[in-house]
Amino acid sequence: MSEKLEAQRRLITVWILRASIGLAVLFVVVGLELFAIRGGAYFPKTPSGSLLEIAADSWQGMLGLRPSAWFDAGILVILLTPLVRLAAGVVASMRVRDWAYVSIGVVVMSLVAIGLFAGRA
Repeated sequence: MSEKLEAQRRLITVWILRASIGLAVLFVVVGLELFAIRGGAYFPKTPSGSLLEIAADSWQGMLGLRPSAWFDAGILVILLTPLVRLAAGVVASMRVRDWAYVSIGVVVMSLVAIGLFAGRA
């Protein structure tokens, strides 16, 4: 593998991590501000169900300015970060035709996605 491609992979990984951490921190800070505005007298809703159900509930709660929904969204961003990183690695490996890494990455992404989207609390 060329040094240029390896540098591009590292750069993509760094940007994925920076973006996900920044977005997660933003969501948590907004949730904390909403919690403080309400005087700390807010009881959070415990998320349950599949990832899609939790994401949909978080989205609705964020639109309704529910603090715990913003916290949930921050956790979801952190939870999905490794999956996005793996997907970026698979795409980069497809560009250099590293089919072993592509096949392993696709299998791992499939297993993780099945667990996340079909899982129950």
